[in-house]
Amino acid sequence: MIRLVLVAVGVLAAVCADAESIPPGLAPLFDTAADAVVSSTPVPSPDRRVGDVRLLRRGDVAVVQTVLDTALLPRVIAEIRKKEEANWPAGKPGHDDAERYVATLEQIADQLRAQQPKDPHRTHRRLHLLIEFALDAKQAAVAISGWNPGDGGAVRRAEPVVVLQPSRDYVRANMRLIAADSFHAEGAALDALLAPLPQMDTDGHR
Repeated sequence: MIRLVLVAVGVLAAVCADAESIPPGLAPLFDTAADAVVSSTPVPSPDRRVGDVRLLRRGDVAVVQTVLDTALLPRVIAEIRKKEEANWPAGKPGHDDAERYVATLEQIADQLRAQQPKDPHRTHRRLHLLIEFALDAKQAAVAISGWNPGDGGAVRRAEPVVVLQPSRDYVRANMRLIAADSFHAEGAALDALLAPLPQMDTDGHR
């Protein structure tokens, strides 16, 4: 059963995005100091880009990070819901995890839209959503937040920040599914793509 580590107040509370907003026990999964980008690709394609999916090696942590920067965020979340429902249908292990993950995405997207300054001259405004599936030898979690550009184009978490703890199997399998879909890779090509990431070369799919 998934656990919501940073809980909502009302729809979702806007919480501080510094290190203190990540539960101490999960901090190593989301410490960006040692981030190394293994691979990156625009999604869904270069000509229809709404963001990027990046494979990160964070010390001994594997991360599949989705960086969304789009005026079409509700449509993008709707597409994620379709994929999650197809990959984790009712009755299949992981279904409840997927449902809570997508519901949280939808809540945070609504929160980001509500926080956005009103501009009567623009009907389509870009929103910034960051999704991080993280896995090490002992723990697995998902962080969902807004984001701001940092120095050198780095991506920095911004409020709200919510951390979920689905099952380890769901996190690891979904990391493969996201990578396969985003990089258009399967089989041996997918294994080779994920091989540099810790824990992803012995995930039960081989």
